[in-house]
Formats: sequence, structure tokens, C-alpha cells
Amino acid sequence: MTCRFDPHWRYHSLECLRIENEHVAVDVLPEMGAKIYHLIDKGRDQDILWHSPRIAPHAVALHANFDDHWSGGWDEAFPGGAPSQNRYGDDLPYMGELWTQRAEWRLEQCNNAEVTVAFTVTTPITPARWERRLTILAGSPTVQLSYRIENLGQRPFDFNWGLHPAQAISPAHRFDVPARVAEVDEHGGGILGHKGERYEWPHLGELDVRRALGAEADDFALHYLTGLEAGWVACTDTESGRGFGLTFDPSVFTTVWLWMVYGGWRGYYHAIVEPWTGYPSALAEAVSAGRARILDPGTTLQTDVAAVVYGGVRSVSRLEADGSVSP
Repeated sequence: MTCRFDPHWRYHSLECLRIENEHVAVDVLPEMGAKIYHLIDKGRDQDILWHSPRIAPHAVALHANFDDHWSGGWDEAFPGGAPSQNRYGDDLPYMGELWTQRAEWRLEQCNNAEVTVAFTVTTPITPARWERRLTILAGSPTVQLSYRIENLGQRPFDFNWGLHPAQAISPAHRFDVPARVAEVDEHGGGILGHKGERYEWPHLGELDVRRALGAEADDFALHYLTGLEAGWVACTDTESGRGFGLTFDPSVFTTVWLWMVYGGWRGYYHAIVEPWTGYPSALAEAVSAGRARILDPGTTLQTDVAAVVYGGVRSVSRLEADGSVSP
């Protein structure tokens, strides 16, 4: 199969764009900040992404509570995570300004060898233009993502930006991240640690955090993984030997947030291995800690990310943007 683009779909009444080749299929919802709602690994005919069994995707107003409206899939958070104020006293929404905005899109390339679609959001509070070019090439198991964030205003702004692909998991899944240190933030009070605990990744006491727990663990936690030795993350189903990962520039995404929900948060079961530009979650706290990025007026941040589906391994020691994986 060669590359294909199909804009003639709707999903729960929302505009839905399908982009695919013989390895992957991606569904994007422009009305939800260009959320990637489905990411199909055709090698196992399975959606990699997790979806809420109780909440369908729908358009939401600015400043809505993300958790109460979250349908799953792959969102992007900018300019922060937890609700916060910016340096100018503006209230910033939970999980940022992208997910409640409609993304404009344009088809830049469409032939048998390549499909490229560009998505753009101008954020309503932060004077920023966020752009993501999504490219699929014939024969490639990767989804190429080229990003550009521009400061349109007259003053600098601080930001935390994170990629947030919620993944459907099982107790057979394993998370590989080339980090050295981890710190616990949000937690459910169980075996996944308590706020402020620091440990040498991946062992929190006797617990190997790389290995997913079952829903019977009745726990959840957010861990910040730092000291990255390379720019990639991987989540592998050890039973099928297939997995999904991201490659990125570790000078841009300096931290990996690992969100683990094993039955202990709203009865859900999923995980997110998410590269972020800084931490902790609230922008004001990241600024205070010196871990937020700053974009000056008229300047841009550009970076590339590759989303990779792979097979033939049960653990990962390295992942490349071309899709090659080392066990």
C-alpha cells in the first residue's frame, strides 16, 4: 500500500482526517487542537492509544477541566500542565491552550510516496503560534512530526510543553527510558511512591518501575525522569514483541513524565510516557525552579519528533528516528 489521505470522515460529529501507509494509520481531530485520536499499528491491527470508556471526544470551552473532558488519545500541552498563572498574572488552563482550540490545517503534500499535513493553532492567552507538520512516507513505520512555536507578541513568555500520547497497556508492557534519576510528584499513596521521593531510575526500592502493574494495584503516580542520556522513549508489549516509542531532541525535551494509572485514578488503566520541556507540572512552579523555557518576541522554537511503531523485541536499549530499534 502507498500513502493515502482521506479528509471525508467525521468521528462523534467532529472533523476527522485519516493519514496512512502500509505500517501505520493516524486519525487527527482538528477541532480538538489537532488531537491524534487513533494511531493504528497495522502490524498487529491494534490502536496504540488509550481511549476513555466513558467520555467521547467533543469540543470543549477554554478553561474547562481537562480531566473531566479527557477522551484519551494524543494531546499536546502548551504552555503548561497543572492550572497556573503566567508571569503577567493571566490564568492558564489545565493542560494548556491547545486542546480546546480548533486547529487550521492544510495539505502540503499528497502522493503515493508522501503525505504531509500542517496543523496550526494560535493560542488565545499566550501570544503564540503552534504548528505541527505530520508526515507519513511510503514504507516507513514512523510518523514524522516537525514543530514550530513562534512568539507573536511584544514580551517574552515562559512555557512548559509536553507530548501526551495516552497508551493502552497490559501487565505485559514495559517502559524503557534512558534516564538516570526519577522523582515522584502526584501519587495515589500506594506502592508507586510518595511526593518528593527521589530514586535512581528504574528502581524505586524493590519495585522495577519499567514494568507495568495490573489494575489490581489500585494505584497511580506521576514520576519525572531526568538525566536523559539520549532522546527516546519506548513502550513495549513483551508478549507480542511490538511497541511504540518517540525520538526527540533531549536539549528541547529535557524531562520524561511517566504517568501510570493502574486502577487507582477514576477507575482507569493506562500509561503515558511523555517528553516535556521541563517540570514540575504547574508553569509558575517550573519557572520558580528554573526549569521552564522562555521564548522572546519574534523568535521561534523548531524541533522534530518521530513516532515509531516497531516489532521483534521485548525491551529497548535504543530507538532511532528511522524506526530501527535495538533490543
